[in-house]
Amino acid sequence: MTRKKPEVDWSRAGRKSWDTRLENIRHADYKRRGHKASDETRKPSEYNYIREIAKTLSLKRNCIFHHEGIPDIMVITKGKMRFYEIKPKKGALVRKMLNRSQIRTIRELLKHDYIEEVNLVRYEKKGKQIVYDKPIKLTKRNLKEYSY
Repeated sequence: MTRKKPEVDWSRAGRKSWDTRLENIRHADYKRRGHKASDETRKPSEYNYIREIAKTLSLKRNCIFHHEGIPDIMVITKGKMRFYEIKPKKGALVRKMLNRSQIRTIRELLKHDYIEEVNLVRYEKKGKQIVYDKPIKLTKRNLKEYSY
């Protein structure tokens, strides 16, 4: 968004205020682009992995639940539950590692007998294709390796 400076004699404070306003507008636009790029990568990666799980485990899609939250995907088979947290390989540390609330939730999940496993799945976007690594089984011991 570009705005023209009005043809006015500026005081020092007025010029500073105008420049600050323009800088804030540019910064907000930059943040919006980042959120859009994140949504274009994160959501498709999760939905594609749901399809991949359904193929590998030969399950119907109604056994797989996806919601925004912790963890991203839940699979129910034979009375047992599996959870998958999808994270990118590259990017900011905040995006590619587990945060405190995720770790707290995963620790709670690991306590229960009816939960088969909790997995961390890394993905990388190559062009329009999304490539997944093998799922990493999370335990109480290795949880710190994947957190910040």
